[in-house]
Amino acid sequence: MGLDITVLMADWEHLARIPPDDRVNVLGDAACPDFCCEACEDADYAVTGGWVWQRQVSWCAEYRFHGTTGSYGWHPRLGNAWEDVRTSVAPELRDALDHFLRGLFWDDPDDVTGTDPTAAAEEELPAARGFPEDPAPWRPRVLLLSAPDEVSELVRSWQVAAPRLEELRGPFEAEAAGWAGRPAGFDAAAALLREWGDVATEAGARRWGLVGLPF
Repeated sequence: MGLDITVLMADWEHLARIPPDDRVNVLGDAACPDFCCEACEDADYAVTGGWVWQRQVSWCAEYRFHGTTGSYGWHPRLGNAWEDVRTSVAPELRDALDHFLRGLFWDDPDDVTGTDPTAAAEEELPAARGFPEDPAPWRPRVLLLSAPDEVSELVRSWQVAAPRLEELRGPFEAEAAGWAGRPAGFDAAAALLREWGDVATEAGARRWGLVGLPF
C-alpha cells in the first residue's frame, strides 16, 4: 500500500497548549475519532470530499480531496507536472505557483534551503513556527507543516495564480500530458490545484495552520 495523507487545518493557539510530544497523536485522534455508533461512522465514511468537522472538535478540521481516496501520490504527480511546465509559464505566475506548491507538497529541486519531512534524523526535520513557549523546536514527522503566517503567504501567492490557471493548459498539453507520474489531464491537475487553493484560503481566513499527517 502507498503513502496516504490526512490534511488538517488547526488552531495553532489550541495546538500550542498541547505538549509537543502529544500533538501529532491528538491531531490524529481529532481527525479519526472513536465513533459513538455505527451510524456516525457510516456518515463519516460517506463524506468523500471537502471539509469534515468531527463532533465536539472545533479547533481543527480535515480536508478530503475529491478523487484521491486519501493517497499522497496524487500530489507529487501534480508537482511533477509543474516541473514539466514551469519554464514555459510567465514569470509572475511561475513565481506564485513555485511558492504556493513548495509550501504544500512540491519538492523544488532548486530550493537548497528545503528540508526533507521524511528525514531519518529528528534534527533534520523542519521545525514548526508559531510555538514560542516550547522548550525546544517542535519537529513532527509529517508531510505538511505550515504555520498561520506561512499560510497567509500561501494565500497571497494563490490569489495571484488562481485567475490565471488557464494559462497552464497549453504548456501542460505540450509538456506533461500523457506522461507517467502526471495527472490524467490538465482539467484534473487544475481541479486538484484549486482544491489546494481552497484549503489554504479557508485556513488563512481563520488564521490557522496546516498539517499533513502521514496516514
